[in-house]
Amino acid sequence: MKKKVLIIAKTEPSVSTKYGSTVCTAGITDKGEFIRLYPIQFRLFCDDESNFSKYDWIEVDCDRNDSDTRSESYKADSDSIRCIGHVGTDHNWSERNKILLPHCSKNFKELEDNGASLGLIKPSEIFGFDKDTKADGPIAKPVLSHRKVLQMIFNKDGSTKNIPQIEGIDRYYRYNFKCDDDDTVHRIMCEDWELYQSSRSWLERYGTEEEVWNKIREKYYDQFTEDRDLYFFVGTHHIWKTWIIIGLYYPPRMLSKGQQTLM
Repeated sequence: MKKKVLIIAKTEPSVSTKYGSTVCTAGITDKGEFIRLYPIQFRLFCDDESNFSKYDWIEVDCDRNDSDTRSESYKADSDSIRCIGHVGTDHNWSERNKILLPHCSKNFKELEDNGASLGLIKPSEIFGFDKDTKADGPIAKPVLSHRKVLQMIFNKDGSTKNIPQIEGIDRYYRYNFKCDDDDTVHRIMCEDWELYQSSRSWLERYGTEEEVWNKIREKYYDQFTEDRDLYFFVGTHHIWKTWIIIGLYYPPRMLSKGQQTLM
């Protein structure tokens, strides 16, 4: 079936033994339904002709993924993807807000009660942001590095091109927060591709872990909690079913408490 999907989140690239280098991509359809598209071939994010980005509207051929019990999961035909539009940030992200905020849940229990494994939440309080380092080396899901160009891909016309190599990273990040009508303190890993790309590129630019951490914390915690209304796109892990932050949504802070930026 063909679906029209607004891309809202992309997790860091990973290597699948079956599909090669892929990106798990989340979106919301023109019917207002959250959808998980997999596998999206990594080459689509490096190919100038077929490249698409967050908040692009795409058309894609996809079918329910029978090997995934999560209701929002669809198996996508990467070669069918066609970019048909983009939702920008004009008027304080008003168009994005109109599409997304009506589908915001107040907490994880509401998502689970609705049988959802994918959604958007607005924390009532964000009081921490930290990083962990795996003692045994890079985490299982590597991120893209621009330092080397080693991986070759084949274009639709049979020609080849090199794309940046996917390398491991030895750190990951978590937000600490609470939700409305829920006293639970959540400490949840964030797998947003943008966050990890910042981590990698800033390490190359600034050279030290301490400087990178200061920059990461300044943008993704200080700025996003002080100057922005930070929301989390969340989804469950396909094996463990635990919740993960798969993307960040950060429109400009509302002009007054309780006011939504829907102008």
